[in-house]
Amino acid sequence: MKFAQTNPILGAILYNFLFGISYLPLKILTARLNGDTALLIALRFAICLVLLYALKHTERIHLRSLRDMGICILPICIFQLLNGFFETTGMCFYPSGKASVILALIPLITTLLAIPFFYEKPSAGQFFFILLSFLGIFIVAGNSEDKAATVWGFFLLLMAAFMSSSLNLCIRKLGKHLTPLDITYAMSFAMFAVYGSISLITHLVSNDPIELFRPLADPVIVGCLLALSIGSSLYASALRNIVFTHMSMATASSFSGISTVTAVFTGVIILSEPFGFHEFFGIALVLLGIWGVNALHHKNGRFSFSHHSPLFHLH
Repeated sequence: MKFAQTNPILGAILYNFLFGISYLPLKILTARLNGDTALLIALRFAICLVLLYALKHTERIHLRSLRDMGICILPICIFQLLNGFFETTGMCFYPSGKASVILALIPLITTLLAIPFFYEKPSAGQFFFILLSFLGIFIVAGNSEDKAATVWGFFLLLMAAFMSSSLNLCIRKLGKHLTPLDITYAMSFAMFAVYGSISLITHLVSNDPIELFRPLADPVIVGCLLALSIGSSLYASALRNIVFTHMSMATASSFSGISTVTAVFTGVIILSEPFGFHEFFGIALVLLGIWGVNALHHKNGRFSFSHHSPLFHLH
């Protein structure tokens, strides 16, 4: 993963590609587990933790203990948990196609929050290209015929976008104090502890605790969990943590459109989902927006930002 430090653009493309392609195993797991989201998340991050502990035990990586990280890791864990809660719950009240439009606001929110917190000053041109990417995602997702949307679902997903943006800012700040794998470890532990507890209590109340382990007998579930845990929860998350400590917030967040593009092409190629002019035109706008943000970034030079902003001071 060291390449992402010297070439953060490549790292940003790769982690968003991995996040985008992870929608396929996630879709399969949701169906196989009958919509048991808590169990899915618990198993996903349990495998991630096992892998991290195994790598640490073989001295392939170094991980700080949660105690050594201290209370400064708490905001990241909280924002990660809240993001997972709002996004998962919001999906129940809002169609997935239109949900991606709301979540596409993350780059814009992240860029706006970076202005007071890190003194970054993105240009008007970069704002234009961020909005262009958002328009592209709106065209792709807005072409869905699913109308099952509610105001409550919209609010939950808007909160998810805000929590994800706040998480990006926390990653930037803590990147000076912790390694990307330390942050990934803390986030994974928080997700496993909370959702594992929820799943355990739910199955104990239902008097079927054995159901917690039954999915592990299904090779399809195990394969999808491994792909999701290794590709998305571990590797892609660590890459994201590196990217957000080496790039301006506007530039780093602008690559999120690649996740949508990857998810669309994955659905078309593997699931034989329809692909027409709307999808083609929308994807073209997304890619143009990403190119524009980065072109202006290199033209104007790196934005100046401070890890010691008074709004984000650590003691």
